[in-house]
Amino acid sequence: MTVVVERTGRPDLPLLRVTTGELVLVFAPTRGGRLLSLVVDGRELLWQNPVLVGADLVPLVPVADWPANDGGMDSWANLGGSKTWPAPQGWSGPDEWAGPPDPVLDSGPWTAEWEADDAEATVTLTSGDDPRTGLRVVREFRLLDGTSSFTQRVTFTNTSATTRRWSIWEVCQVDTGGPDGRDASDSVVVVPHAASAVELDLGTYEGELHSERRGHDVVLPLGTGVAKRGYPSASGSVELHGPDGLEIGLATSPEARTGTWPDGGSKVEVWLQRPTAAPIESLEGLHPSAHLVELEVLGPLTTLAPGATSTLDVEWITARP
Repeated sequence: MTVVVERTGRPDLPLLRVTTGELVLVFAPTRGGRLLSLVVDGRELLWQNPVLVGADLVPLVPVADWPANDGGMDSWANLGGSKTWPAPQGWSGPDEWAGPPDPVLDSGPWTAEWEADDAEATVTLTSGDDPRTGLRVVREFRLLDGTSSFTQRVTFTNTSATTRRWSIWEVCQVDTGGPDGRDASDSVVVVPHAASAVELDLGTYEGELHSERRGHDVVLPLGTGVAKRGYPSASGSVELHGPDGLEIGLATSPEARTGTWPDGGSKVEVWLQRPTAAPIESLEGLHPSAHLVELEVLGPLTTLAPGATSTLDVEWITARP
């Protein structure tokens, strides 16, 4: 099958669709340059916010009427999909990324360029220059026909006049809701480890989360609470497994697995979510309303002089369930 790249969507939410023989990827350049949809064998793997867009990715209300992204998390128009953020996250000073919401990196307009032929396509998404972090972010995706995997290279450039220090942080929101609206409890998140695992509680906000061990690997159940976990001794990858095995996984390149990481040294982080009855006040009023997980991989913290760059290569692996 010929690789096809085409513009779709509508003026308030323009989209870019890439189709190969195995995959369909849809990007939303004007909403933080995110990968909004990833379909494998007709099945959507990523989560999109059903309040904002339908299954056809058409806005259910005009984008101009979406939450304003101008306050705490209760004002965040979380469209879904996978995006690149800078870490560490925090609100105590300029060396922490105070988002989401965020008007540039998470939800601002990015440019989109691509090259394609019958066998492969490369899509390059570029942010504006962010005054808060001093960063310009480039996300480059390369897809080859004949494979259900693809690669992503992220580049941070310090466009400010001062030295900055950031970690590249890929945050992939995966839909874990079953057809009846309940969590897919027969699926689990697996965090591979080559040796004994260290697990950090980066926040438990509702319910309980009890991980298990499968050899050295950490196995996390779905649907038991709202929580964030970090893994300093992880191998550098994280996966969602259904009853028939791997469904989607992200892995950093081996050369990106040495250095210092934020959040207690976490190379991999996982956010697990189920709907809650009320907003979570400690998260600025964030009100989880969906079953999803965030599969998150991070590059090491890198000091960037003005004009300097850092990169992180991520492999995406999918399999038909």
